[in-house]
Amino acid sequence: MYKRFVLFDFDGTLFDTSPGILRCMRTVLERNGYDWHSEKWLHRFIGPPIIDALKEYYGMDDAEAERVKSEYREMYRAEGVYECSPMKGAKECLQRLREAGVKTAVATSKPYYFAEQLLALYKFREYFDAVCGAESDAHSGKAEIVARALAELKADKSDSVMVGDRKYDILGAKACGIPCIAFDSGFAEEGEYEKAGAVCVVKDYEALTAVLSGKA
Repeated sequence: MYKRFVLFDFDGTLFDTSPGILRCMRTVLERNGYDWHSEKWLHRFIGPPIIDALKEYYGMDDAEAERVKSEYREMYRAEGVYECSPMKGAKECLQRLREAGVKTAVATSKPYYFAEQLLALYKFREYFDAVCGAESDAHSGKAEIVARALAELKADKSDSVMVGDRKYDILGAKACGIPCIAFDSGFAEEGEYEKAGAVCVVKDYEALTAVLSGKA
């Protein structure tokens, strides 16, 4: 499946950001009297816009979701953002794509400034032609961000693909008319990829590199 334009999700795809996200979310939920259930249950916060997740999984109204989100973001910004690491093999895959002349972009519902900060810290920024993230909660939907990334790359949709680890990536890509490869980092629910319509599922960057280079 060789494509000239490849978009990558961030959390759970390029980086394992779960330690910081889960710790901060667990702390904030507990502090506000909400049951955080289990570490596995909290995995549903890896990927979607946080306001949407708080409303869907806890039935919060707009005001409550905004208040809890603000408390979470304050804690995450101060300490949680640094509790992460690049996915094994991610940099090597990006280097291969660069050498092949592929144009790449980050398309994440994570706030733009967090993504830029981590890409620079781990020396990943040079591998991307564009970095698109949430500029506000009103503009954090995956389809909007994917569309913006495609526009910044001046990408041909017929020659583009998304890589992401949650249904939000798959559905956002589909809404923009491009396929999505599911990167199974362990945060998706059972059957999520198939139901959303991923074109294929890979378990690691070795397999992803093979797919993107047309060797699988």
